[in-house]
Amino acid sequence: MIVVYAVGGGLGHRTRAQRVAAALQIDARIICNDDIPPELEGDVPAHRDWIRSLAADRLIADTFPCGIQGELAELESVDYIARLLRWDEYEKALGTAKIPKIKTTFVVEALARDHDHFIKTHSQQVKDLTVPVPEPAPPSVFFSTPYWLIVHSGPANEVEELIEYTKEQKPAAHVLVATQSTCALPHNFTRVETNEAHAYFANAEKIISAAGFNVMLETEPFRHKHTPIPFPRRFDDQFARAARRRLHSTA
Repeated sequence: MIVVYAVGGGLGHRTRAQRVAAALQIDARIICNDDIPPELEGDVPAHRDWIRSLAADRLIADTFPCGIQGELAELESVDYIARLLRWDEYEKALGTAKIPKIKTTFVVEALARDHDHFIKTHSQQVKDLTVPVPEPAPPSVFFSTPYWLIVHSGPANEVEELIEYTKEQKPAAHVLVATQSTCALPHNFTRVETNEAHAYFANAEKIISAAGFNVMLETEPFRHKHTPIPFPRRFDDQFARAARRRLHSTA
């Protein structure tokens, strides 16, 4: 059995894990936050024993080579999915945790220098991996009238910040808000309940979102009409990712 261990702070870890499994053409069990028994919260040794009990023939760690709390430390070996990470913060959180042997690191986006140095030092091999993105739906499938699109799964205060930013732009079109947040919406803003917001990208006049890995990947073909608003994260560096998009767009 192949396990992709995609435990982190949001839904993006599952999506990336699914895409990596597709890119590698493997049938894998994906472990995310909701799959971890709640009684293991804060008990790293017990959490590590639970991971060992999965008896995986191959364990692929998403984002965090030692897990988000060090629960993958001391394991015999892992493969590793490396995306942009505030490595200095993660390294401080790890402390003296023992790094498992990393067989193969799959790099899915450009890394910060210290993170890149880590994987080249600790990995038996490093491979760049292009993850698949769903094909966008053709224009005019969903709405015949013009619309702007806000995309963000939450939390509510961040969705509200994106809404306020959009209001300041004085959109002439209707605004669709693809979110799981139940925050109140102003006049002329409509909530869209979908797990496939990318299907609305082609027909949107403008797209406003945060700057997480998956939404930036999905909006790459539409960067001319996409405005990423980065939010602070403990380990993810949305600000660097948004800055790279701006640099690429003006090059």
